[in-house]
Amino acid sequence: MKTAIRHHHTALHVTDMERSARFYVEGLGLTRVQAWTSGPYVGELYGRPNVKVKALMLSTGDGTFNLELVQVEDPPPAVNPSEAQPGTAHLAFTNIDLRKVYARMTALGYRALSEPVAPTSGPVSGGLLIYLLDPDGNRVELIQPPGWQPGDRS
Repeated sequence: MKTAIRHHHTALHVTDMERSARFYVEGLGLTRVQAWTSGPYVGELYGRPNVKVKALMLSTGDGTFNLELVQVEDPPPAVNPSEAQPGTAHLAFTNIDLRKVYARMTALGYRALSEPVAPTSGPVSGGLLIYLLDPDGNRVELIQPPGWQPGDRS
């Protein structure tokens, strides 16, 4: 069955909007698109009457991926996404100079779970992988495909 469904955005709930925006904008190069504060409908949508929500939409340079950062007033307790617990997810970005981005991100003070890893099996065998942690501990996977060259753009 063919469908016309398309990706609209992925949202991450964060504890500090500007701190998280710096990670994704200054560190990874996403662009700020739009910021807003929720209206009363969000309480109904979230199942939390009167909740207040701030949001910031970010996008990749080509506009094919949108990331919404969401900061909820008085949020419920958080899980630890850095441990890959069930119910958590991770973002993945590709076609980058992984070592260059890794060096920039660590110079900016962000943490990675390891040094860059060269997988020996799977779809990225012969390339490079790394998991960075954003300010809230969300895993952000960077993928340098096998044979990728610094001038490649996709």
